[in-house]
Amino acid sequence: MKKIITLCLFVGALFFGAENLTAQNTIEINKVASEKAENLRKVIKFDTNTLEEVYEAYKAYETKYQVISKDLNANWESKVKLDKELDQSMKSILTEDQYFQYKNLSAN
Repeated sequence: MKKIITLCLFVGALFFGAENLTAQNTIEINKVASEKAENLRKVIKFDTNTLEEVYEAYKAYETKYQVISKDLNANWESKVKLDKELDQSMKSILTEDQYFQYKNLSAN
């Protein structure tokens, strides 16, 4: 009985540890997405609604990037596809002039 209780406690600790790790990853993703959106807003002036959309685009990108970033060599095609998805998101969010500025910034 003692072994079962110990095993249950161990499994519970692993479960909560994994959940905490996921929460930390989410916090980091949100932080990176927020910083990128704010930095872009400093260069390309846009309103709060656009800022929120840009943030969501970066958050989606960072979430997927985190999965493939552990081995970019093996996931190169996925990285290229992910970059294209971000580009398409930005193209649909930003005005034509803002998108042009965005492309110039991302090329550098």
